[in-house]
Amino acid sequence: MSCPACGSSAVHVGPASRRTEIVVARCSSCRAQFIVEETKAPTEVVTTDEVSVEYVADWVEKKREGVGPAVWREKLDWLAKEVAHLDKPKLYDVGAGAGEFLSVARDEYGFVVAGNDILEGAIAVARELSGIDLDLGDLSEQEHEDEFDVVTMWCVLAHVRDGERMMREVHQMLAPGGVLFLQTPHNTVADRASYAAKVATGGRVARVSDRRLAGHHRILHTQDSIRILLERVGFTDIVVEPQIRYPMSSVAYLHSLRAPSWSLKPVSWAMDKAIASGGVPRITLDVQARKPRRPTDG
Repeated sequence: MSCPACGSSAVHVGPASRRTEIVVARCSSCRAQFIVEETKAPTEVVTTDEVSVEYVADWVEKKREGVGPAVWREKLDWLAKEVAHLDKPKLYDVGAGAGEFLSVARDEYGFVVAGNDILEGAIAVARELSGIDLDLGDLSEQEHEDEFDVVTMWCVLAHVRDGERMMREVHQMLAPGGVLFLQTPHNTVADRASYAAKVATGGRVARVSDRRLAGHHRILHTQDSIRILLERVGFTDIVVEPQIRYPMSSVAYLHSLRAPSWSLKPVSWAMDKAIASGGVPRITLDVQARKPRRPTDG
């Protein structure tokens, strides 16, 4: 077995969770943690029979109020400066969901926007809420090449089974000199501690690990692992910054852990206070990179 981020064979496979049977491994070289076992085909499109419009809209409601728009505008300010020399810069958002970010990029920053999602429910919500027609299906089905000046990915890379393939597809769709911004979950000290507890107890203590690495998150990157992955597929000028950014509301997060109902109010209050004070792990990585220009581009 090799690490999906850096390719190293120095991988330690932990025990299966007693609760979910999920098996997680840790790379000793780049320190990424990732799910070992596969359950679904990597290019499967999820239809409205499985994930409804109402489900997608409900997820939008569970986001922490104000976090998304503030960060979107911060990154769009930077991206707009990077492509200020272009008349009508083209931006593609991978896994665009309800299209809210693309709407801001189009309406406030003048980008020509496009994007995709594998959920038919997301396509319908994006069309209704944002007036944007997204591509349905993963990037391998879209055949974009040297086309976009900016590609963005908001917590998408952690969801896929073959991250290297996805990043090669992103590299291909970017125009030479194009800019990538992605956000992805960070393998923090707390995550490493939860992995150690899972190993020490033979998979009995696994609730936190199961929440962070499950069907929705397949890999937790470190600063080293994401940098190595992007270098492997040809990106340059890579900048990685850990962030205190908790996109899901504290109450919704506690619900996902199946916390007792009596604990929701006091525990979520304490969590919100800790997040506001900065006394929490930096669970998110912000990553900037560039596709090199061709030698003849100057």
